[in-house]
Amino acid sequence: MSECDRVTTGQSFRSFRRQLYKNPFASSFGLQCDVAVLSGVFAHKGCYKIGHNKSELLESDYFNEPWYIAYKKAWENIQNAKEEITSNMLQQILNELESFVSNIKEKSIESLENEIQTALVLTGVNVTDHAIMFTRIISKLEPITKHMALIWNKDLKNIKNILEESIYQLMNHEDAGTDEKIKKSQCNMRVLKYWYQKHCKPNDPLVIIITDFESSSPAVLHDFISILSSYSSIMKFILIFGVATTLHAIHRSLTYDVTSKLNVKVFHMQTQINVLSDVLENTVFCSNIPFKLTGRAFQLLTDIFLFYDFSVENFLQSYKICMIQHFYANNINSLCCSPLEINNRISALTNEDLEEIKKLPSIVTYIEQILKEYNIDEPLQNEDFKKILSKLLKRFHQYMHNFLKILRCLHSLMATLPNAPMGKQLREFYAKAVSVNDLKECHEYKECLQLLSFLSKQELLSKLNDILKIIEVPKNSQIVKIKNDLQRHIQTIEAASLETAVTPTDIVVTGEKLSRLQLKEKLLKMSKERAQSPYKQAQLDVINYLDQNVFSIYLVNPNSIPANEIFCFSDGNLAKQHIRGSLRAAIHTGLNNPQVYFNCGCCKLENDEAIPSTLPDLSIIYKLHLESRKLINMYDWLQAFLIIVDPESDAKEQRDVDPKLQARFTQAVAELEFLGFIKSSRKKTDHVKRLV
Repeated sequence: MSECDRVTTGQSFRSFRRQLYKNPFASSFGLQCDVAVLSGVFAHKGCYKIGHNKSELLESDYFNEPWYIAYKKAWENIQNAKEEITSNMLQQILNELESFVSNIKEKSIESLENEIQTALVLTGVNVTDHAIMFTRIISKLEPITKHMALIWNKDLKNIKNILEESIYQLMNHEDAGTDEKIKKSQCNMRVLKYWYQKHCKPNDPLVIIITDFESSSPAVLHDFISILSSYSSIMKFILIFGVATTLHAIHRSLTYDVTSKLNVKVFHMQTQINVLSDVLENTVFCSNIPFKLTGRAFQLLTDIFLFYDFSVENFLQSYKICMIQHFYANNINSLCCSPLEINNRISALTNEDLEEIKKLPSIVTYIEQILKEYNIDEPLQNEDFKKILSKLLKRFHQYMHNFLKILRCLHSLMATLPNAPMGKQLREFYAKAVSVNDLKECHEYKECLQLLSFLSKQELLSKLNDILKIIEVPKNSQIVKIKNDLQRHIQTIEAASLETAVTPTDIVVTGEKLSRLQLKEKLLKMSKERAQSPYKQAQLDVINYLDQNVFSIYLVNPNSIPANEIFCFSDGNLAKQHIRGSLRAAIHTGLNNPQVYFNCGCCKLENDEAIPSTLPDLSIIYKLHLESRKLINMYDWLQAFLIIVDPESDAKEQRDVDPKLQARFTQAVAELEFLGFIKSSRKKTDHVKRLV
């Protein structure tokens, strides 16, 4: 009896798995690598050889496609915006650190009183952006001192590692000027002392940057600072700690005898709310970038930033994923470009592309309205449609420009109201405007209008003047008209008096008895009949004007504007699948229906329960295990597998199993255990236990 036969008649699966790894059947029987989804787990000979030049990447077919050209140009604008965001975000702290290190360099080592000058940088929890920040810090400090060491978490295991890594980087920088580079194993404080006396000026500081203070071992840091302190009278050290949480972290981790040796100065990064505002200002709220996030997609990206990582890099990569989903293999979205390029992009479209555009829901509705308005029964010709399409696209650009400008006016007017019903940040106003069907019917918007009527004269004039500054440089006649109307309202309010004309109100007291409701209605009627002050009347006039003639007209949801599908991406579910993927769900989908990923005809299923023999072995094993109970009999499992992969054999029980088929079965079972779906059972040696 062979080893495979003994396994199916009672040997434990665990012991057989060990034998399988010692003498894998896959290589013995020459199985092809496509018998299982995870065949790449097993070692195989690669084609790459050391010393051979890498083959040049062939230019992909889609590089010259209109959609890719439009996507590439849009992403280049985002990249430029990213550089500006990063520069603005780090500019303040870089300048402060530069000044800090420069001042220490100018001081003599005796004046430091044997204290280690320490900069505590409160970086926040946006860990993915820390590498960019510390790289910028090193670049900023290089003109002051070349002697710097950047220490990551992997070098903080013990005191030996951190000392060797720090000293090695300090001594072996690019401009060290030494003929020989010292090995890391030779690095110690005595060697650093002699090197410093020979190659450095007396006031040259040695900067050591520890990127993540919280992840460092307190004991290691305690010993490291104590060692540096013992040499602080000979060498000038500067420590820069990156702290993600609060200043108290350093006092919780280090004892007083260590902190007393440090002269600490705290530097604060820009708050994450301001960082997100800068990101959105240069991407979503920027009129130079035609691609716009709306609806649930915008809310998803901002929620991930605020409640998950605070990372600018992750936000922009998620933004890039949304752009790829919007543009990929869709030439009609090549029209998502600047107004100057619209006519050239339209002329490059094929008839098939034009037909696809005509099927867009907003375009269909608009064309139907035109045909109905002019009593046209025949469908539009392509040339006529191109002219209409050009006007629609340019109109959308103008609409989006006005939308963002008026949205800023709304934010300036309502952000500082009590309790801020619409929110305090511009992104909150934008999220509300692009998610509701009608902003005028929004409860928070109505509440803000009521609160505006309680503003004092000075407060109202201040807000109106701020709105004038926002629309100070109009680009079209509509905005010019709004500006002129507001100026007239401001003049009226400035001249209006706060005094109310006294009018006699005769209250006829009769003997009739009024109910509570009747009395309330009578008092309400009397209050309306009271004369209002000129200021109050002017205040109501300007609020009604802004509500009916400005906000209600210009803050229409972008998803209701014709041709919005070309510019806007709002599919939050599609974005979520790629940004916050579920690993377990993806594995289940791949094993249960491999055709989703393989995209081949042999794996196509007639229904979810079907198990064709053309499926990979791992998929067959997985689908069979889904039909089993908590414990799976290995022998029955093998027989079910043989019936599927070898349907031409007798349907009866197969005692003499083909060794190749049995090897394929055991390999697939081992891979299924590796994925965590089964494990060997202690109750029965010839059974395995389902874990899911």
